[in-house]
Amino acid sequence: MQRVRDTFCSFCGTKYPKGTCSPVGSLAFPEPLTYPRTCTSCTTQVWVNPTPVAVVLVQIVDGERTGLLVIRRAIPPIGKLALVGGFVEEHESWQQGGAREVREETGAIIDAATLEPMWYASSAPRPNRVLLFSIAPPLAVSALPPFAGDTEASERGVVFGPEGLDDVFAFSLHCEAARRYFTQRGVAGHHDFRPR
Repeated sequence: MQRVRDTFCSFCGTKYPKGTCSPVGSLAFPEPLTYPRTCTSCTTQVWVNPTPVAVVLVQIVDGERTGLLVIRRAIPPIGKLALVGGFVEEHESWQQGGAREVREETGAIIDAATLEPMWYASSAPRPNRVLLFSIAPPLAVSALPPFAGDTEASERGVVFGPEGLDDVFAFSLHCEAARRYFTQRGVAGHHDFRPR
């Protein structure tokens, strides 16, 4: 049995009218629910709003080069690289969410107040995620604490250029943000990923 969100009113528990099924390949799934949903019993409305995702471009100074901090994903798509980021919690600003994600995924500590907005975009093909890209001030590679992988990130490293990112990055919007960063600074060349 397939579970469908918002089947019952979250306020009074009344079941919403059953939707029809539509074929998808050889299987039948409930149609996407329409929103806002209004309960026929208590008239409470349910909305589905986009989910904000804070993604931080952490600049890492490594010798003569400055690159971007990345993680290797331990969750799908497993093994691909990604910029550091994740969902913003209800009680956080996008800056606080970004700084928390950097700490959780890489161990690096950054001050949320120092994050500067860079770019924002919606996911595709469904624009249900709004990605808020920001830039953190440069951090020396020697300032990174020892890395302890977890269930989300199996490796931490740095990329130094825009070429080849499509082959190693998990998400096209992360590639675009990294390309924008390197292009704005006149940096070309291979990504040259280095574990750090």
